Amino acid sequence: MILKSIFALFFIQLITLTGFGQKTNCKSLQIGSFKVTTSESGTTIIDRTRTEQHEINEDLGYDVLFDIKWIDECSYELRPKKVIKGDPAIMGDGTNVVKTRIKQITDKGYVAETSASFSNATIDFTVEILH
Repeated sequence: MILKSIFALFFIQLITLTGFGQKTNCKSLQIGSFKVTTSESGTTIIDRTRTEQHEINEDLGYDVLFDIKWIDECSYELRPKKVIKGDPAIMGDGTNVVKTRIKQITDKGYVAETSASFSNATIDFTVEILH
C-alpha cells in the first residue's frame, strides 16, 4: 500500500513538472500571439504562424503581413509580403529585411533586439506573450 502511494505521488509530481513546469524557450515563441507597446508607436498585435507574421497597429494605422524565416531557434527575419491597410511604402523596394534576435525570456514575454536593412539603428523592445 505504501509503495502504491509513493508511486502515485511520484507520478503526480512527474506530470506537474513536465506539464506545468516547462520554462518558455525560443522554440515555444515561434508560433503564437504577442503584443508590443511603446510610447513611440503605440500597441502592435502580432499573430505568428510557422511561415507568416501578421502585425496590426491601430495607432499607426497599419495591418501588414510578413514572411518569416527562422535563422536559428532564437533569431528570425521578416520580409514584407502584403500591406492590408496603411501606407504601401511599408513594402519598400522589395529588399527590406527586419532581423530580430530574442535576447531574454520571462514567463510573460521576452526582450528582443531588432535591426533592419534600411537603417543602422538597433532597437531593443519587450514583447508580451498573449497565447
